[in-house]
Amino acid sequence: MRVFGWPVSGGALRLPRSREGLMFGELSSFSKVTLLAFAGLLSSLVSPATEAQPRQSSATRIYAQKLVEETLAAHSELVGLELAATPPTKSQCVTIASSEAKGIGEKCDKDEYTTMKTNKPFVEKEMESGKQVYDVTIPIHDAEGKIIATAGIDFKAWPEQAEAWVTDRSLQIAREIESKIKSKQKLFEPVA
Repeated sequence: MRVFGWPVSGGALRLPRSREGLMFGELSSFSKVTLLAFAGLLSSLVSPATEAQPRQSSATRIYAQKLVEETLAAHSELVGLELAATPPTKSQCVTIASSEAKGIGEKCDKDEYTTMKTNKPFVEKEMESGKQVYDVTIPIHDAEGKIIATAGIDFKAWPEQAEAWVTDRSLQIAREIESKIKSKQKLFEPVA
């Protein structure tokens, strides 16, 4: 039996081999194109698409991501920022914008859920490189005062950093973000 012109034996595709591995130079140009097309088709079929982990591409940049970037640029005391919310077509809270692209699409965890439930900041002390730092998750409200998202704010470490200061500073940053959004839908609007 042959698949795309290559012999198949025992259910396995047999490709030409040399001591160094596959010898693509021996394949015809038609075979190379067919192999690439087949690989592309397989990767699109195998790639998992789950509701809990939507990923933004550069073509679907949303207003929430713009807010993250603008806020980080305006606050040198921050090392990280993310916004989490439940997208309009989804049923689960996820990170919708982040200073770290790999974080977008991650499911919400204890920090976000606690903040949404209590409407209060969730403050964590963490050790990074032997220094105590603060990670604060704060509620974000719409113009009517309803919680529509959370902001996870990571502060740079400095000597004698105090929980009260980072909490107050987080509340100020949250108010800045809230002043730029009137509704949850605004967070998901596409931007250039």
